[in-house]
Amino acid sequence: MDRHDRISGSIFTALGVSIFILTNPFPSLGEGHPGPALFPNILATLFIIFGLLLILKTRKSSGAGNAENSAAEPAPPKNVHNAFFALGIVVAFMILEARLGFLLTSFILLFLLMKKLGTSALKSIILSVLLTFFTHFLFYKILRVPLSPGLLGW
Repeated sequence: MDRHDRISGSIFTALGVSIFILTNPFPSLGEGHPGPALFPNILATLFIIFGLLLILKTRKSSGAGNAENSAAEPAPPKNVHNAFFALGIVVAFMILEARLGFLLTSFILLFLLMKKLGTSALKSIILSVLLTFFTHFLFYKILRVPLSPGLLGW
């Protein structure tokens, strides 16, 4: 698993550096107010720090006395398809939200995600409705973020 950790750490470190490079041209606001690059740069810093920590952890663990562990490297986790399913849900949300609207898209995709992860149908429906309306209320009513009305028209 050391090799996988080294690769993951390198990817996250490179991603953090890339985010810094891409957000460099973002404008800064006057009077000490944070600009639009603040949040991406915080995430980039965390990516770099944790990526480097992961690389350093693998170097320490692959030191002397660990030769027998490196020969028998464990297989990748069995539930790795769940991570790809969640990523697919995010992509589906980006594609469908403008057409179907926030409420309908959120409900459907949350329901599918919960069912895929083993939640019962009744619990999935109830939680999907509650989470969708809570998120809609928070972003649309309180934070005033415009959300797509879609097919429902509201």
